[in-house]
Amino acid sequence: MSESGYFSRLGATNALFNQRFLLGVYAPIILEFIVYAIYTSAKGVELNWGVILWALMLIAPALFFYMISPMFIYFVSGVGKSYETSLKNNIESLFIFSDDEESLTEKQKAKIHQAIDEQLIPELVEEVRGLYIDSYVSRTRSSRKETLLSSFETLFLFSTMWSILSLADLIGVIILHFRPIELDFVVIDKIDNPVNIAIFVSIFAVMTILSDILAYYSVGRLRKLMLETLPIVIPIDEEEQIKRNNYIRALSQFPIESLVGDRLLRKHSRQIDLIFRDEFAEPLSEALRVYARNQVAKQQAWRIYRPILDSLKVSPKQTAIIKDRFFDSPFYEIARGVFSYEHEVTSLKTDIEYVKNRLKLWDEISEEEHATSLVFLFRSTEQLFKSLIERYDAPIEIYTNFSMILQFLKDKEFISEKDKKAFNTIRKKRNTLVHQSGRVVNIKKKEIEEFLESLENTLLKVETQFKSEIVK
Repeated sequence: MSESGYFSRLGATNALFNQRFLLGVYAPIILEFIVYAIYTSAKGVELNWGVILWALMLIAPALFFYMISPMFIYFVSGVGKSYETSLKNNIESLFIFSDDEESLTEKQKAKIHQAIDEQLIPELVEEVRGLYIDSYVSRTRSSRKETLLSSFETLFLFSTMWSILSLADLIGVIILHFRPIELDFVVIDKIDNPVNIAIFVSIFAVMTILSDILAYYSVGRLRKLMLETLPIVIPIDEEEQIKRNNYIRALSQFPIESLVGDRLLRKHSRQIDLIFRDEFAEPLSEALRVYARNQVAKQQAWRIYRPILDSLKVSPKQTAIIKDRFFDSPFYEIARGVFSYEHEVTSLKTDIEYVKNRLKLWDEISEEEHATSLVFLFRSTEQLFKSLIERYDAPIEIYTNFSMILQFLKDKEFISEKDKKAFNTIRKKRNTLVHQSGRVVNIKKKEIEEFLESLENTLLKVETQFKSEIVK
């Protein structure tokens, strides 16, 4: 699909589904007057065209309801309460982190937990309301989820308005069984036939119930979409992140140069650029948008979180560790100083994030996914260590032998005996997987966790070594 086609499709989608006032608020009012027109025509009564004027006059109250609709949607959806519950259920993983046992005592963790519960979470919940209301009109709808959010806002407003009007019609029909309804601009005759009364009551009752079902369904989707589109700290959707990371990994490692050659690639670069934009630009833009939104959210939360840590007398070193975990930075900033190319850092980050996500679901995933996690982790670590020993003029013969690489790094005091043992455990299982296909390998969660811990220890020692080299 061409770029113009994509934007025209997006524009059509916005026009049809995202006009929350026209379709969500005002359209049900117009439909109500159409129902009246059909009723009077069926009765053989000449339509009073003053009704059209009344329909136009109702634009003002419809606009008023539209202006307050973000507040209405926010409170009806219960997104604030849902967000608060989500934060409280994930305090450890979002703000304290279970792998920071060495940086915080249990007493400190308990105090931080209480402070987050009483101070940080209420402020973050209050921020959600402001962010949603501010973005209600100014939203660009540049992403799929933003478009979906606007669509379900429209559906919710429409179903709510139509439910109210259908309920009013239902009550009106019951009244008409006993007496006519006479207003200045409309007269509706009494309905004497009980069969007709039963038919109209049934129709309006069904319409009311269906509208309520649609509204209830919309509320659930709205609650989820609001939290996914606003720049706020939320628990990561593991499966979605894995899919996105796998896509980016596959794209970054696709060997287009080796398949077509540099000469052919340069010759047809314009066509290849178009293919890239059409096929990959949108998902890559979405990934960058998610990353940027998460970074903004964490910056906002950190402005509230940091004073809490200071008030609890958390040391600067401990605060720095918490900040590194909070922003997911310790591995990758150090690795950036080791690798020669940025894509190697990206590959390491993607693989480690994949493995960490799999660890959270370790008991639920298959043996094949256990093996995949091991292979991904070993692959990136091996590349990292090769880049590291290259800085120290390691003998060329050790580059193809991971065991010799480990010994070299141990001699350089980058890894301890304990770390070497953790690396070797995974090395042996990886070799079994690669060289003895068909053999079942039992991969334990603890082994992967110890490997990650040893990798982090190594990188911290690398950082210390690099700093000392700079000082010299």
